[in-house]
Amino acid sequence: MTPGGRADAPQLIRGDEGGPLSRRLIVVRVIQLARFIRRGADLLYPRVSGLSDFEWRLLARVCETPGLSVSELGAQMELSIAQASRGVKRLVLAGLLRRENIGGGPGVAISPTPLGRTVYAPLVELAIEADRELTAGISEADLQALDRIIVTMTRNALARVAREQALLSGDDG
Repeated sequence: MTPGGRADAPQLIRGDEGGPLSRRLIVVRVIQLARFIRRGADLLYPRVSGLSDFEWRLLARVCETPGLSVSELGAQMELSIAQASRGVKRLVLAGLLRRENIGGGPGVAISPTPLGRTVYAPLVELAIEADRELTAGISEADLQALDRIIVTMTRNALARVAREQALLSGDDG
């Protein structure tokens, strides 16, 4: 039997199964699931594209919302400006992104190059296939319920982050 109680589930790597508390708390189990999904992506994207999962996510964000500044890109991806800047620089050097001066100011807008869009397209199909694989065996009704649950948990998590940030800054009201 596996920690989830299913005999047919894949065996977890020693240490991934957690203790009694981590098997009881939904949030810990969601974090563990996210770690496994990220671990798979960390293996998949470099193998297929030569891009790290981080670089793929950066390229995807820029292809989906071109024209962001480095600071906007960093904020959207919850990265420091330095992390976002280093990632953009690597993708610019690879010919996948370009930096364009924003008129009237020192800022730059980040956009995909034609090569970047060409690289992005098959990676989107790969992400869709990975999503299909991860949700295989789950009914459409359950997927819709899961989507509602994720929306609610995300809203709750954002409220918690805002509350903690307010408490940290001394603004409790």
